Amino acid sequence: MIQLIGHLTSKGQPMAIGKLFHLIHLTGDLPALEAWYDEVFQVRRGFLDHHYMAGEKRDASLVLLGDTVLEPLAPAFRVAGWETMPLGRFHRRFGTHWHSVAWYTDDAGEIWQRCTDHGIRVFVEGGRLTETRPAPGSAIMTHPKDTITQLEFFNPAGTMDRKDPRLNGSGYDSRWWLENHPVQTPGLAYTTILTRDLERATHVYTGILGGTLLHKDSSELTGTDDVYVQLGDTVVQLSTPNTDSTIAAADLSANGEIHHAAAFRVQDLDATKEYFDSKEIATITRDDHTLITDPATTQGVPFRWTTWDVPGGPRS
Repeated sequence: MIQLIGHLTSKGQPMAIGKLFHLIHLTGDLPALEAWYDEVFQVRRGFLDHHYMAGEKRDASLVLLGDTVLEPLAPAFRVAGWETMPLGRFHRRFGTHWHSVAWYTDDAGEIWQRCTDHGIRVFVEGGRLTETRPAPGSAIMTHPKDTITQLEFFNPAGTMDRKDPRLNGSGYDSRWWLENHPVQTPGLAYTTILTRDLERATHVYTGILGGTLLHKDSSELTGTDDVYVQLGDTVVQLSTPNTDSTIAAADLSANGEIHHAAAFRVQDLDATKEYFDSKEIATITRDDHTLITDPATTQGVPFRWTTWDVPGGPRS
């Protein structure tokens, strides 16, 4: 069973949103991206490597950094028709970018029900709209326009519960990076989704999906107004730019509402920066608790590195 995180369905039962499955880092050069994760972070591999999925015409791996799974992914450019698939269309429009957030679930059908009851479109593999409640063991994806970015909910029973080192009892130690790697990270602090309408986004993630509102704030560093919501075991930062000439403002202007950044918890910003300098990863800006690296030096996507814990969140 997946640990349930206290959210209630319309029937008063816990919603089946549990552990983060993965964040997709979509690229046009998968070998280069995978080599970068290996070389810079010494990511843990072995439960999905260089995998082709015919139903999506994509190539991908799953890698672990602390307790967090990242999915380096690219359309299978060698396969005819890759550009007609959802991931191929995303790549043609946005290029290299964070793509989506996925959680494990015990019951995709319950999540489908909540979504469709509130007008959120839900799809299955290959971008096929489903108007029939799926079985609990299904995998479903939301329409990105309805949930600000695409969200996936996947039941690991019979597949990932045996393969994912965090679930299979293999003794995986997510603290390895804290104790052995210069980027002393336990994993994700939060992941950022850009929106033009914070009120609407907050309603989607709390009122519909059942997330817990943790904190509201504004950041001079990122130039955003922010709402932090815990969904499953993961903090989602919903952000609206309030300043021009920032990474967030440029991303929203160029690409619209979208999955924007991943922020990893670290122990020491100065030590993290020193290591990144040695790897030619440039720092754009920082304050006392958060460092933002240049996407041009981190395989095309924004990363943040922070010593700050979201108040009330799972790492606080």
